[in-house]
Amino acid sequence: MSLFVGLFMASTGFTQASNDSAAGITYLAEVYRPFIYEQEGEPAGLAVTLLKLIWQEMDVPEQPIEIMPWPRIYDSGQWDRQVAIFSVYRTRERENHFKWVGPIARGRQALFCLRSRNLKLRSIEDMTGLKIASLRDTASTSKVLQTGIVPTCATHARHAVELLRSGRVDAIALDEARFRHTIAAMGLSARDFETALILSEDSLYYAFSPDVDDALIARFQRALDTVTARQAYRTLLNSYNN
Repeated sequence: MSLFVGLFMASTGFTQASNDSAAGITYLAEVYRPFIYEQEGEPAGLAVTLLKLIWQEMDVPEQPIEIMPWPRIYDSGQWDRQVAIFSVYRTRERENHFKWVGPIARGRQALFCLRSRNLKLRSIEDMTGLKIASLRDTASTSKVLQTGIVPTCATHARHAVELLRSGRVDAIALDEARFRHTIAAMGLSARDFETALILSEDSLYYAFSPDVDDALIARFQRALDTVTARQAYRTLLNSYNN
């Protein structure tokens, strides 16, 4: 089946009832371009499209996807029953909190600063004494906390950029894709910013709550492996990276 025919089948009609255990999962995501966003009131993006293809491979009817703020999602994924959240960086700190299906794609956590500050950081030790802003419960925040620095908590990525531009912080710790899309949405020039330090490179996954059955996790993983082995997936990945 072609990618475009498959996407049409996945995006048309109403959500169907199913006795499949995959239909008993609550699927949660936040706006996080290019992986998740809303288009005409509906979830869209690379991770959403990939999940629909996984459901097709598993012969599971398309399920609802709820979009909500990241702190609520992260708490739900750890404590609520039968939840899948995405897209989530699979880090050492998070490893035992979830069951994982992936990878979806690779990404980077980094410190960003104003180019005019000319910060020259060669290692995390050089972060000592800096005022840093980040977002609650993100992989970037975990990396900053590991250095002993308690970051200023921004309410969202745009707020973090505003803190940086106002001079209230020296740098912001964010996912690279989130940072690039945020400054573009704010109408800011990328030339006014620079990457001060790469904190880590990790893969993004679908993260399932610990109570989800291992057999279901294995089914999801087999379906994802089948989908991502096809040329259609590479075409899809390139379309979101361009």
